[in-house]
Amino acid sequence: MALELITMTTKDGVELDGGLYAPPAGIAPRDAGILIVHGLTWNFYRGPSRWLPPLLTGAGFTCLSLNMRDHDLSAPKEFENAHHDVRAGIDALLSHGAGEVVLLAHGYACNKIVSYPAQSGDGRPMRRVLTTLGSIKSYRPDIWDQVLQSAAELRGDTLVVQGAADALIDPRARSDELVAAAVQARVDVVLLDGADHYFNDRHAQLADCVLGWLRGSGDRP
Repeated sequence: MALELITMTTKDGVELDGGLYAPPAGIAPRDAGILIVHGLTWNFYRGPSRWLPPLLTGAGFTCLSLNMRDHDLSAPKEFENAHHDVRAGIDALLSHGAGEVVLLAHGYACNKIVSYPAQSGDGRPMRRVLTTLGSIKSYRPDIWDQVLQSAAELRGDTLVVQGAADALIDPRARSDELVAAAVQARVDVVLLDGADHYFNDRHAQLADCVLGWLRGSGDRP
């Protein structure tokens, strides 16, 4: 696996850093690239944004772990402008040869990914993975309500992976709310046995779940 540190500038002039991970030598690259977006208090070099790429690049996927403009913060900021950051990441992956970009988010970032089509008008991403969805309802229900309204603009396929042992949210209820709201998209839900909010000790199981779903939703070598 090769790692390149890259910097991009959003349409509204914000400079963002990220890590671009290429498949190891000898692994045939897939057409799809994966944009990994971190949640609150995180950044592109910690948490799932760091440990997922080595597991996904081994299956041929180029991954971009992207810093959002609110990286390392403990409270939501500029939610309405997050779509600029997501678009910059999509454009960066496409410029590095990806034929399609799959969006993969953890925690608070799931709200940004669900809202992206409605906020940006960009319908290019047709597959997305949301891990630990819905925790924001407990501390910013106004954002959660906005996310559910935006979900009506989703198209294509969505995978929701919730830790079945996550004590911080009601995994099934939050998933059901998204399924009901995303009336024009297919949404698959997986409750991962034994997994907590951050998928501690379940890294490989999460990656296997994502890779299996990508194959089933149309990914090809």
